[in-house]
Amino acid sequence: TRSRIAIKHDNGLYESVYCHFDGYDYDNGVGPTLREFFNSEEQAKALIALGDLSFISQVQNCAYHRDRGDTWDKTKPQTSRSFESLINLADQTCAGYLYVFEDNAWQATKL
Repeated sequence: TRSRIAIKHDNGLYESVYCHFDGYDYDNGVGPTLREFFNSEEQAKALIALGDLSFISQVQNCAYHRDRGDTWDKTKPQTSRSFESLINLADQTCAGYLYVFEDNAWQATKL
């Protein structure tokens, strides 16, 4: 299941990346992994700074640019000016879930 992982910045902009595998919000999916292992603003920013992801887990993250050699221009985080434009971006990447870190917690939306 594909997903989009985002952080809402103080200026109201959203920065997000695509995640290809296990995007669901139950068991060992992206949702529980984010809440357990990336549950601070610093950890969320560091994860998103990797660019688009193949998968994340408690043990390892696979970033397309860092680990697979994909070009940074195609995998770098994308900025959205509103929640609506973030939803549209998630739809464009066929995401089934959207995760947004804001107010010191992860918010999950099933799309």
